[in-house]
Amino acid sequence: MPLAEAAYDRLRNMILTGELPPESALTENSIVERLEIGKTPVREAMRRLVLEGLLEVTPRLGYTVTPVTHDDIDNLFQLRAILEVAAADLALDRLEASEIDRLTELSSVGYDPEDRESLMHYIGVNAEFHDIIAQGSGNRRLAELITVLMTESRRFIHIAILSEEHGQLVRRQHEQIAAAFRARDRAGLAEIVRAHVDDGRVVVHDGMAVSA
Repeated sequence: MPLAEAAYDRLRNMILTGELPPESALTENSIVERLEIGKTPVREAMRRLVLEGLLEVTPRLGYTVTPVTHDDIDNLFQLRAILEVAAADLALDRLEASEIDRLTELSSVGYDPEDRESLMHYIGVNAEFHDIIAQGSGNRRLAELITVLMTESRRFIHIAILSEEHGQLVRRQHEQIAAAFRARDRAGLAEIVRAHVDDGRVVVHDGMAVSA
């Protein structure tokens, strides 16, 4: 992997996982030391992240990790709701029994909010759950857009105040989504997918309010 690509992947992951929180001040030198990669690939990586909106240029100082605002949260989750409901509707007639079985299996996984390893495992499981549905839509462009939004959502998870109750709610909603696919319940599926995404939005907003 070229050094610029490696620097980009590592730095982007640090932002998305909250290792570099919103509004963190960065310089090229600080990232070079942290990643132990040369200045040129780090500079290229940071330029890409500026174009993606994850970094902002701070004149004479360096860079800042882009803040997260309530509008950012609303915009992302509103778009997720539109696209994921559409993807689920398309996938309803396409998912095979084995894929629905996998959704059911994944829906049993929750997380312990006090255990980072448990949370990181859940994030991977959650991504797979949503990816099965997105890919099941049969629309490659739609699936790619959802993947981008789900990746960006990872950044918000580390702002949210996650609780045992929220973990139980997520499991129930995933179970209901899998059950709606199995029953080929189009109306019920749209309702629970929309509610699932919106509940995520509320949790992130609440987390921002607490940390403000």
